[in-house]
Amino acid sequence: MSRTTIQDYNEIISTVQKYIDGCNEGKSEIMKPAFDEGAVMYSVNADGSVAAKGSIENLYAIVDQVGADHSGSARMDVIESTPTTAVVRVVIENWHNLSFIDHHSLVKFEDGWKIVAKVYHSI
Repeated sequence: MSRTTIQDYNEIISTVQKYIDGCNEGKSEIMKPAFDEGAVMYSVNADGSVAAKGSIENLYAIVDQVGADHSGSARMDVIESTPTTAVVRVVIENWHNLSFIDHHSLVKFEDGWKIVAKVYHSI
């Protein structure tokens, strides 16, 4: 398998950073360019129950509704990447007093990297 270039790696990080920035600012328009229009989101609560599933539009509505919060912190790790796919883990602590572990699946399209799925666990 061929390796991911440093340029692609940096673009993957930049794409996911748009998601984090949109959360911090409470504005979905900041994060929307990071997501493919067909992206989906699923979440699981700490007790194992499914809390959300469906269109990424659900995320946009939540972010716009709850607004900005700069008191939390986030860390991202590229778990795996190929020249055309990537998985990024994002740990978010104390965003509106909530914490999450996200896994974002990305695909490299002709116009760049896009998140196609966000799966997260509330902690």
